[in-house]
Amino acid sequence: MKKLPWGIIAGICAIVVFFTTVGTVAAFIILNAVAAQTSETATLFDEWWQTVLFVFSILSAVGFIGSLTMCFLKTNGKQTEGEANENEAI
Repeated sequence: MKKLPWGIIAGICAIVVFFTTVGTVAAFIILNAVAAQTSETATLFDEWWQTVLFVFSILSAVGFIGSLTMCFLKTNGKQTEGEANENEAI
């Protein structure tokens, strides 16, 4: 697990979260405007693909938080050569 590029994975998840959130909001605004013209109402989960997009956004956000946590744990767990030698001398 220490060899995985957690920072890159966190960045990819952040990009996916951003674009899926923008897509979800844009789809809701557009479908709500169309529904208003026809005297109907629209919700966030009217279409199956809106639900999938929302779930994918949530899963990507969880992946981002997990990857960011692992990235911080990986970088804080590293010791420089001098620190390692000091710890062995004690």
